[in-house]
Amino acid sequence: MSDVRTAQAQQPAPSGRNSQAHPAENLTLEETLRVMDVARELRDRRQTAEEMFRRDEVRQKLREKLMKTARLSGDNLTEAELDTAIQQYMDRLHTYQDPAPGMNRFLAHLWVRRQQVAWTLATIAAAAGGLWFWFG
Repeated sequence: MSDVRTAQAQQPAPSGRNSQAHPAENLTLEETLRVMDVARELRDRRQTAEEMFRRDEVRQKLREKLMKTARLSGDNLTEAELDTAIQQYMDRLHTYQDPAPGMNRFLAHLWVRRQQVAWTLATIAAAAGGLWFWFG
Protein backbone atom coordinates (compact mmCIF):
# COMPACT_ATOMS: atom_id res chain seq x y z
CA MET A 1 0.00 0.00 0.00
CA SER A 2 2.79 2.41 0.84
CA ASP A 3 4.42 1.54 -2.50
CA VAL A 4 1.31 2.80 -4.30
CA ARG A 5 1.41 6.06 -2.40
CA THR A 6 5.07 6.68 -3.11
CA ALA A 7 4.52 5.83 -6.76
CA GLN A 8 1.67 8.34 -6.97
CA ALA A 9 3.72 10.98 -5.17
CA GLN A 10 6.64 10.49 -7.56
CA GLN A 11 4.52 10.78 -10.69
CA PRO A 12 4.46 14.27 -12.14
CA ALA A 13 1.11 15.99 -12.20
CA PRO A 14 -0.59 15.49 -15.51
CA SER A 15 -0.07 18.49 -17.70
CA GLY A 16 -2.94 19.77 -19.72
CA ARG A 17 -5.82 22.10 -19.58
CA ASN A 18 -8.10 19.91 -17.47
CA SER A 19 -5.61 19.43 -14.64
CA GLN A 20 -5.44 23.10 -13.69
CA ALA A 21 -8.22 24.75 -11.74
CA HIS A 22 -9.93 27.71 -13.31
CA PRO A 23 -8.78 30.99 -11.69
CA ALA A 24 -12.34 31.90 -10.81
CA GLU A 25 -12.90 28.71 -8.82
CA ASN A 26 -10.74 29.63 -5.83
CA LEU A 27 -11.22 33.36 -5.38
CA THR A 28 -10.18 34.99 -2.15
CA LEU A 29 -12.61 37.22 -0.31
CA GLU A 30 -10.84 40.32 -1.61
CA GLU A 31 -11.00 39.09 -5.21
CA THR A 32 -14.69 38.20 -4.81
CA LEU A 33 -15.45 41.68 -3.50
CA ARG A 34 -13.52 43.23 -6.37
CA VAL A 35 -15.56 41.23 -8.90
CA MET A 36 -18.76 42.29 -7.13
CA ASP A 37 -17.65 45.95 -7.28
CA VAL A 38 -17.10 45.65 -11.02
CA ALA A 39 -20.53 44.05 -11.47
CA ARG A 40 -22.15 46.80 -9.36
CA GLU A 41 -20.42 49.51 -11.42
CA LEU A 42 -21.59 47.89 -14.66
CA ARG A 43 -25.16 47.78 -13.32
CA ASP A 44 -25.00 51.44 -12.32
CA ARG A 45 -23.74 52.44 -15.76
CA ARG A 46 -26.49 50.41 -17.43
CA GLN A 47 -29.12 52.10 -15.27
CA THR A 48 -27.68 55.51 -16.11
CA ALA A 49 -27.81 54.73 -19.81
CA GLU A 50 -31.40 53.48 -19.52
CA GLU A 51 -32.36 56.65 -17.65
CA MET A 52 -30.82 58.78 -20.39
CA PHE A 53 -32.84 56.92 -23.01
CA ARG A 54 -35.99 57.41 -20.95
CA ARG A 55 -35.27 61.14 -20.78
CA ASP A 56 -35.26 61.28 -24.55
CA GLU A 57 -38.60 59.46 -24.59
CA VAL A 58 -40.01 61.83 -21.99
CA ARG A 59 -38.86 64.85 -23.98
CA GLN A 60 -40.38 63.44 -27.15
CA LYS A 61 -43.73 62.79 -25.45
CA LEU A 62 -43.67 66.24 -23.86
CA ARG A 63 -42.89 67.83 -27.23
CA GLU A 64 -45.82 65.99 -28.86
CA LYS A 65 -48.18 66.96 -26.04
CA LEU A 66 -47.13 70.62 -26.19
CA MET A 67 -47.50 70.70 -29.98
CA LYS A 68 -51.05 69.35 -29.69
CA THR A 69 -51.87 71.89 -26.98
CA ALA A 70 -50.39 74.72 -29.05
CA ARG A 71 -52.43 73.70 -32.11
CA LEU A 72 -55.63 73.49 -30.05
CA SER A 73 -55.05 76.91 -28.51
CA GLY A 74 -54.15 78.47 -31.87
CA ASP A 75 -50.52 79.27 -31.04
CA ASN A 76 -48.07 79.05 -33.92
CA LEU A 77 -45.07 77.48 -32.22
CA THR A 78 -42.23 75.83 -34.05
CA GLU A 79 -40.52 72.68 -32.88
CA ALA A 80 -37.31 74.67 -32.31
CA GLU A 81 -39.14 77.02 -29.93
CA LEU A 82 -40.64 74.07 -28.07
CA ASP A 83 -37.28 72.31 -27.90
CA THR A 84 -35.70 75.45 -26.44
CA ALA A 85 -38.50 75.80 -23.87
CA ILE A 86 -38.23 72.11 -22.92
CA GLN A 87 -34.43 72.41 -22.61
CA GLN A 88 -34.74 75.42 -20.30
CA TYR A 89 -37.36 73.62 -18.22
CA MET A 90 -35.20 70.49 -17.89
CA ASP A 91 -32.09 72.55 -17.04
CA ARG A 92 -33.88 74.30 -14.18
CA LEU A 93 -35.89 71.30 -13.01
CA HIS A 94 -33.59 70.15 -10.20
CA THR A 95 -31.75 73.33 -9.21
CA TYR A 96 -31.49 74.52 -5.65
CA GLN A 97 -32.51 78.01 -4.58
CA ASP A 98 -32.19 79.37 -1.06
CA PRO A 99 -35.56 80.03 0.55
CA ALA A 100 -36.60 83.65 0.91
CA PRO A 101 -35.57 85.32 4.16
CA GLY A 102 -38.30 85.41 6.79
CA MET A 103 -39.56 83.98 10.02
CA ASN A 104 -39.93 80.43 8.64
CA ARG A 105 -36.32 80.36 7.49
CA PHE A 106 -35.15 81.77 10.85
CA LEU A 107 -37.11 79.13 12.77
CA ALA A 108 -35.74 76.39 10.52
CA HIS A 109 -32.17 77.52 11.25
CA LEU A 110 -32.95 77.60 14.97
CA TRP A 111 -34.34 74.07 14.79
CA VAL A 112 -31.23 72.79 13.02
CA ARG A 113 -29.01 74.39 15.67
CA ARG A 114 -31.31 73.66 18.61
CA GLN A 115 -28.65 71.93 20.72
CA GLN A 116 -26.22 74.81 20.34
CA VAL A 117 -28.97 77.29 21.14
CA ALA A 118 -30.05 75.28 24.20
CA TRP A 119 -26.49 75.06 25.54
CA THR A 120 -25.94 78.78 24.94
CA LEU A 121 -29.17 79.71 26.73
CA ALA A 122 -28.34 77.35 29.61
CA THR A 123 -24.88 78.91 29.95
CA ILE A 124 -26.31 82.44 29.96
CA ALA A 125 -28.97 81.46 32.52
CA ALA A 126 -26.34 79.82 34.76
CA ALA A 127 -24.09 82.88 34.54
CA ALA A 128 -27.02 85.23 35.30
CA GLY A 129 -28.08 83.03 38.24
CA GLY A 130 -24.55 82.98 39.58
CA LEU A 131 -24.26 86.76 39.34
CA TRP A 132 -27.61 87.23 41.05
CA PHE A 133 -26.64 84.77 43.83
CA TRP A 134 -23.28 86.44 44.52
CA PHE A 135 -24.27 90.04 44.06
CA GLY A 136 -28.01 90.02 44.67
